[in-house]
Amino acid sequence: MIIKGYQITFILYNSYSLKDKRNVVKSIKKKMHNKYNISIAEVGKLDKINHGMIGIAIVGNDSVFCQKIFDQVLNEIEENYEIDVHDIQKY
Repeated sequence: MIIKGYQITFILYNSYSLKDKRNVVKSIKKKMHNKYNISIAEVGKLDKINHGMIGIAIVGNDSVFCQKIFDQVLNEIEENYEIDVHDIQKY
């Protein structure tokens, strides 16, 4: 069993309040969890209007498979939301 953890720090554009930010983060969490069956949560920068941090955990039988799923999740987030990924940490 392989467990991969990722922490993504990003900058949100067009976010003028915490409510705007939380709507975007909530949408990301819901769509990515439903589509890819991953565990995802907002883990930091909770009170910053234009910055966000989410944690993603992927469990699988193969490290390459887990990395492929993460790459797909990251690409979809960048394509569908007005964010700029600032930092990615792997655990």
